[in-house]
Amino acid sequence: MSASSLPLSGLRAVLAPSALRFYRALRHPEAAQAVCLQRVLRSAVGSVQAERIPGFHRISDARDFQAAVPWVTPDALTPDVERIAAGEARVLTREPVLRFELSGGSSGASKRVPMTRGLLAEFQRALAPMLFELLHRRPALREGASYWSISPLARKQVRTAGGIPVGSAEDSAYFSRVLRPLLSRIFAVPGEVGALPDVESCRYVTLWHLVAREDLSLISVWNPSFLTLLMDALERHGERLADDLMRGHCRPPASGAAYDEAATQAVLDRMRFSPRPERASLLREVLRGGWSARALWPRLSLLSMWTDAQAAHALPAACRRFPGVEVQGKGLLATEGVVTVPLFDAPAPVLAVRSHFFEFIDSEQPTSRPRLAHELEQGRTYTVLLSTSGGLLRYRLGDLVRVEGFQHATPCLRFVGRADAICDLVGEKLAGTRVGAVLDAVLPDFFGGARPGFSMLAPEWTPAPSYVLFLETDAPASRLAAAAEAVEHALCEGHHYRYARALGQLGPVRAVRVADGARRYEARCVALGQRAGDIKPVDLHRLTGWSDHFSGAAT
Repeated sequence: MSASSLPLSGLRAVLAPSALRFYRALRHPEAAQAVCLQRVLRSAVGSVQAERIPGFHRISDARDFQAAVPWVTPDALTPDVERIAAGEARVLTREPVLRFELSGGSSGASKRVPMTRGLLAEFQRALAPMLFELLHRRPALREGASYWSISPLARKQVRTAGGIPVGSAEDSAYFSRVLRPLLSRIFAVPGEVGALPDVESCRYVTLWHLVAREDLSLISVWNPSFLTLLMDALERHGERLADDLMRGHCRPPASGAAYDEAATQAVLDRMRFSPRPERASLLREVLRGGWSARALWPRLSLLSMWTDAQAAHALPAACRRFPGVEVQGKGLLATEGVVTVPLFDAPAPVLAVRSHFFEFIDSEQPTSRPRLAHELEQGRTYTVLLSTSGGLLRYRLGDLVRVEGFQHATPCLRFVGRADAICDLVGEKLAGTRVGAVLDAVLPDFFGGARPGFSMLAPEWTPAPSYVLFLETDAPASRLAAAAEAVEHALCEGHHYRYARALGQLGPVRAVRVADGARRYEARCVALGQRAGDIKPVDLHRLTGWSDHFSGAAT
């Protein structure tokens, strides 16, 4: 029995009761959701939010709740969040706010999401069954170490004017205090890595710990491109890593304006680095041989990452170095709450029916009453409304999901994109889902049957309002121009885009070749306030300025 198997056996036993309750709830989603709603309502009693909702104390069921409480967008909650940040209590809930987490917003600075004990307990009602499923259904995972995504905050951890901490460094912060000691014993990378001040140092130290572990069995990240960039860094710094492993020290390369030697060393001083000469020799051997990660980690049996919507395009590059390793798609987990969790036998991730209270706006009938979980229909697409014990009431997440079946009576939901990814320079109302469909249909014809490894459309105001198609490819310039023309033709099938073009308000799509697209995309997103591990690939980015960024004219 391995050293890891003992804590993992105990972990599975701790998780089992929550998993059993979740599996039972899948047969009775209406009843499970009624319990969630009552918990959400209790958490809001006595808050400023409850006092401004007429008749809040009379709400007894879902129909009352829908009639009394209007649904809200993230921006509508900004004044309340500011009051909490300033130190005011009982704004959204009667529970104190433990910390703010930063959302991974894809088009600008992240929003602050208040975290309470009640909300964290709701996260655990979804995460515990998910982790139990991994350990129970894939026994090999009980015999090795795991890597769960850790990325730096890209800023110093701070407190608000009211003294509330902002941010946590790692995914394990969402697990209960009972579970964290057990998890820490099987984590391949220490949580202190998240305190490193820049992305490149974080990657290097992460790789040191990963390469040092011959028993690595699970890699769990969010965006597939995060894993690709991690493995690219292994190739780039392989010799330096091997030398550090041989000598038992760690020297992240000084690179980029964000590098802070003193801050980096302060974090490194909290970690132990022992000589690993056998791993250093293996790393050198693997890097010389047109390498596969399985040669470094022969017991690696599962990769967990996003596989739906735009993330699907980054999967081949991420999996290239992991032949034969099973891939499990993650569910839909937002900073605000858990929507779905993956189960191995389900047709798509399953609604986290015991965690929060959910409603669903029908995309084809957006003005009709939002559906409840037990009312969803196979094949239809919905936008998610979320109500949580953290004080979010009928909060419009903006995520589009499609019903792809049922696990017992509970819907299985595939993430298909963002409902609010709309770009509108001059009235063209271009939707991210539409852009994704166009790029999927058009680009493979010009680039050998597949989309380029990095492809993204973004608006620019100069020299005239228009859209730029950024492509990472070695194809000749004539083919990029032809692809842009084909994308333009397809977008003109939409009335608003075609009208803007006909009026001359919008110029034609033009193509721009980029190098190292994923890494440079990540760098700007980090500069905009996102954490590296949270950054999502997008087909349509609504911010301007990407031409300057990729050309190096702006930092």
